[in-house]
Amino acid sequence: MRGRAAEIADAGGYDWEVVWEALKTEPPADDPSTITQELGLGEEREISQGHAPMPATEFSGTRNGRRVALRMGVVPSMLRGRGVNEVQVEASVAPFRVRDDDGRLVAEPGGVPGVEEFLAGLSPAPTEWHGLEVEGGPDGILARRPVTAHPQGYVYDLWLAERLADRLGA
Repeated sequence: MRGRAAEIADAGGYDWEVVWEALKTEPPADDPSTITQELGLGEEREISQGHAPMPATEFSGTRNGRRVALRMGVVPSMLRGRGVNEVQVEASVAPFRVRDDDGRLVAEPGGVPGVEEFLAGLSPAPTEWHGLEVEGGPDGILARRPVTAHPQGYVYDLWLAERLADRLGA
């Protein structure tokens, strides 16, 4: 499956290790700079959080021509004390919102054409999509979920955000 993420029609039907392998875009390195180097996210930095006791970690890079960031342990000030993992794909798209509804991803009514149709093709996956919220707009696509929702949920989030960017022509 290495490098074949775009060929996966429904990531929720696969174990996270399979999706991780499919997301790889870079060859293995003898001395990788980050654990996400093979995903094309070879830059790593700590993010100071004045309202949280620990810094978050960001892995970033360019994937498929788009800037992508994976942020682990972010505590948005509005969620004080509740950490989230985020995936951001820089791709200007029309505004939309998606959320988990008992394992099924649903778009807000009246959203962007193409989003609802894409989501309808995904099977319910209560574990894989648990707690996920996605927002799209002119600044890109941001997928966010509580760190406690799924230990490797960000793998599914990256797959989803990139598929939505592809679908919306970004």
